[in-house]
Amino acid sequence: MTRKLFVADLNWCVHEHPYRVVASSPHDWVNLNAEAYVDWHKQVVGSNCASMQCVPFTGYALYPSRLVPLAPGGGGEVFPRFYEKARKERMEVWSYMCVGVDAFVNNTRLDWIVPTSRRFIEYGMLGPETPWTDMLCDRIREFLSMFPVDVMLFDWFAYGSLKPDEFVIHPAWFMEKPFREIIGRDLPKTAEDITPEENFAYKRETLARQFEAIRAAVKETSPATKITFNIPYWLPRENLWQGHAMMEKSDILFAESSTEVVSWLLEVKKPWQDVMTTIIGRVDDGECDPTSWKKWHEKGCDFFGYAWGTPPDFHPLPRYEKDLEIVKQAFREIT
Repeated sequence: MTRKLFVADLNWCVHEHPYRVVASSPHDWVNLNAEAYVDWHKQVVGSNCASMQCVPFTGYALYPSRLVPLAPGGGGEVFPRFYEKARKERMEVWSYMCVGVDAFVNNTRLDWIVPTSRRFIEYGMLGPETPWTDMLCDRIREFLSMFPVDVMLFDWFAYGSLKPDEFVIHPAWFMEKPFREIIGRDLPKTAEDITPEENFAYKRETLARQFEAIRAAVKETSPATKITFNIPYWLPRENLWQGHAMMEKSDILFAESSTEVVSWLLEVKKPWQDVMTTIIGRVDDGECDPTSWKKWHEKGCDFFGYAWGTPPDFHPLPRYEKDLEIVKQAFREIT
């Protein structure tokens, strides 16, 4: 089965006058009609998968969590209603957690932020070596014990920047022990005293350790749940990811693009791995070409797409209409 996945992305909100995209807040989606959400994706768009964030990256839960701040009112019931409806419709069910950022945690645990990371992403990036990874894994176990979804998408899996291959590490308290374990010497006082080889080795192994912790949390709780990660690589064959544990053990290799990255993933994938590419999403910056879907379908790719709505309405704004029609046509033709 070719996965045909489109999602009205609850991470963000769009406002038209003036046009701006903002991170969603806990109150934005509490009145979302989860049943209508599933019906629209299946009947109007033609998706055969259903996806909804259980925890948007801004740090609130749409399921009845004891570990994540709940969206107000009936917000904790949004995902349960979605899950029940998607299962009833016999769709493959996806959900989502963000690895690199939880905006609430980022701003209440400033000592967990990777130094200099706010230069590259306004929220900063949470250090994989901090207690954040244990917190995230506890959330994964809690969620999957209640809702054993078919696939979990883990977003912003990176170190210090959304382009981690280029990021230069700077010393922090939480790096002292792992640096000694990985590199074999004490953590220097300045970034200038860390060699390029050490910078590379440290990032690679630290991300591998975080990946293994996430994978274990998933597989121990819900063995049948598949995992995929977005978006660690921006160019094909980035050194950081060549033969990396995330590349070797993820069930699905995900490219938020329709560029040469997809060809690379098709080259390196294991026989049991799937490759998914984005049919609509990051169109404005040239990373997605919706018209290229036939090329990737012939090569065996699955498809993902997303667009943003304006709360409380999840439906994409009219500005998405042209590209969304391409998605609908593609999904009709793909069997």
